[in-house]
Amino acid sequence: MKMRNINLALFSLLLVSLISFPILCVDRFLSHPDYPWQLVPFGADSLSQTYKAQYQVTGPQALMTHLADSSKSTAMVLIDGWGVPYDEKMLEDDFGIMRGTNATFAMHKRLLGHTSYAENVEYRAGFSEGVLIANGDSAACAKVESEQGVHFKQTVCCENCNDAQTVAMLDSLIADTTWNKIGWTAYSTREGDREKLHSLLRGLFDVASKHPETQFVIQGTHRPILGLPETRRKYLAPWVPAVVFH
Repeated sequence: MKMRNINLALFSLLLVSLISFPILCVDRFLSHPDYPWQLVPFGADSLSQTYKAQYQVTGPQALMTHLADSSKSTAMVLIDGWGVPYDEKMLEDDFGIMRGTNATFAMHKRLLGHTSYAENVEYRAGFSEGVLIANGDSAACAKVESEQGVHFKQTVCCENCNDAQTVAMLDSLIADTTWNKIGWTAYSTREGDREKLHSLLRGLFDVASKHPETQFVIQGTHRPILGLPETRRKYLAPWVPAVVFH
């Protein structure tokens, strides 16, 4: 009987440890955002009260089901490595580039931190009769077409184009009015370069302003997971910024 009581006590102690250890770890991660980013459980980060108060918060379903009107002509741009920073002023700077009277700003949830996951979720929502823009060299275009072209009727390649040239192609496709749905993933920002990000956001805002009849959906894929560790540690998971121009 004594041995049985000892075994029961040991089992209870082990059970309590197994339950409490992950909770304590998550609490430690949330209290110390400078902890190694790759050890933070994906999804452990919570939005600040400021973020919740200032922006609309959406679940992991495609933004076309949350904030957008699928019946409208739509241009969707996924920005690789655009995440929600701990520093709220950083996101204010990002969103400040695109302030408009018909804009909705949101925090959009991702269940996985992979670009392909974001693309599959977002492009499956109503783009089957649309066109996908790919940019880069011929091999890069072929890769985009094979992986994401299945969600579109056609893929067009802006071969050897930088972001500015691809934004110009986006502008041209909207003006042509042949396509009701247009998609593009911008990969140049994946390392968290904020200069590249802001240049791209300014270009997209200019095109959106030229075409008020077209609904623009601009969102991140996930936080920047490439580049320098100090860059990665500045961003939450699993949240990305999103802007919809109606």
